[in-house]
Amino acid sequence: MDNYLYPCHYCGNQYKPNRRHKQRFCSNSCRVNSFNLNKKKNSVVKAEGNNEPKNPVQIEKMSLSGVGNAAAGALVAKVATDFFTSHDNKPATKKDISNLIRTLKGRYSPINNIPNRQDGARAFYDYQTQTYVYLTKN
Repeated sequence: MDNYLYPCHYCGNQYKPNRRHKQRFCSNSCRVNSFNLNKKKNSVVKAEGNNEPKNPVQIEKMSLSGVGNAAAGALVAKVATDFFTSHDNKPATKKDISNLIRTLKGRYSPINNIPNRQDGARAFYDYQTQTYVYLTKN
């Protein structure tokens, strides 16, 4: 290790470095303060050198034509989706489900994965009450 004292690059105080040829500052606070000072100097030089505003992002105001264009674009997208999607791939609606229930034969549908009871009654799903019931053959 070096036995020499070196001057701090920020405050100028003399210090003995802990690492050889690596340490430029006497403490972490001097290192951070030097970084912040250099950062501030660089931002001032850039602002003086350029005549551009610091925040070039501009917020556009809403206009009636912009709203109309957005609505027209959404309508075209909806029509194109409806046109190119086959009837089989469209989502089911409540009306489709109610029509399906009406077309089923009767009120009850057999449930095949529930075993019969000991008295021989089979399990059925009741579409009106949305429960399962056991019915016997008479």
